[in-house]
Amino acid sequence: MMKKRLAVGLAAVMMMGLTACSGGGTAGGTSAPASAASQQSQEEKTEGEKTEAEKTEASEELDGEIKFGVSCAITGNFPLAGQRTKEGIDLALEQINANGGVLGKKLVYVAEDDQNTQTTAVNVVTRLLNEDVCAVIGPHTSGNAAATSDLYKNAGIPFMTGGSSPKLATLDNPYFFRVRPSDTINGQVAARYAVDTLGAKKIGISYNNNDFGTGGRDVIIPILEADGIEYVAVGHNAGDKDLTGQMMQLKSAGVDCIISWTDDAEVALTARQLYELGLDVPVIASAGVVMDQVLNLLEPEYVEGWYAVTDFVSTNDDDTVKQFVEDFKAKYGYAPELYASTYYSAAYVLADAIERAGSTEPQAVRDALAETKDMKLPEGLFSCDEGGNMVHGCVIAQIKDKIPGMVDYVTVE
Repeated sequence: MMKKRLAVGLAAVMMMGLTACSGGGTAGGTSAPASAASQQSQEEKTEGEKTEAEKTEASEELDGEIKFGVSCAITGNFPLAGQRTKEGIDLALEQINANGGVLGKKLVYVAEDDQNTQTTAVNVVTRLLNEDVCAVIGPHTSGNAAATSDLYKNAGIPFMTGGSSPKLATLDNPYFFRVRPSDTINGQVAARYAVDTLGAKKIGISYNNNDFGTGGRDVIIPILEADGIEYVAVGHNAGDKDLTGQMMQLKSAGVDCIISWTDDAEVALTARQLYELGLDVPVIASAGVVMDQVLNLLEPEYVEGWYAVTDFVSTNDDDTVKQFVEDFKAKYGYAPELYASTYYSAAYVLADAIERAGSTEPQAVRDALAETKDMKLPEGLFSCDEGGNMVHGCVIAQIKDKIPGMVDYVTVE
């Protein structure tokens, strides 16, 4: 059964079966931007009352450093994603260190450019694991996370990824932590929204043949089959420059709704070619379509009215999101998007885990990450389950004039 509510003024997070890992420890419901580590005493000034000079001085006075690694796409076909990743982490660390750091030390990171390729990601992670790091954030994409998983497992060092493919759950890696909702959730929401809210009777599924795209496809199709909904599924490859054949197949089949589950470049191409072919039906896309690196490639009319299943939109009225957006804009001059939110939140979760562990020893940090519970951050409510999944909700956004805004949030029971 699906429940739908207007999202204006409501929280963005869709909670689905939040279950903490066994072990029982909690993060105490810590919220950003108050640091999860080394909270200020009652006598000290609050973060909002500090001047920039006082924040810098507080950070410089910390005794020593705690280092983690970051693998992100600073160059390659995904550079804006890497930039936003670093911006989110930088903002989080600025706040954390201004509030006493972690275990009385300054939290810092060393970043490597994985270029969003599996070969480079393997090389980058190998280098990071030779650093004195207690954990690593990244790589982001599902394929790169899968390619590097055994490196982390063999080294006994925890890693946090935004890769959303359900296939990552089969890695059998106790050092794997997912800091975005799995497409087990996102794909289910897309299918249910298409059928229950949009009333679709024959759905076209356009998917990428990589781990991400097929992972979403394999969640969506069983739901449609269980409901007796007709569908036509067409695949494409990352890097394809022409999807006319696939889009014509959907048009000829007479679909009345399309679910697009693909990467940034291909979703932009899908949007342009659907518009050029005059296939005017509702489209529900995966999260990439609401991000700047996609929207900046498109004319407004290409995606006007499109829906997206995503975990973050900067127009959300949730108080935690609003504070994050305000802080991000003050630092960078523009609104954050998904990557900034994801890895800002991941940095806070990691800082909280190190503080609760009372140690930078990777196994202790891993165990504390596994006990994360009810930690409210811009990306959602973080509670770790037995598979390392930390975020269990998402929202539906709709694009108007290339600005994503919330339409509904849904709870699936």
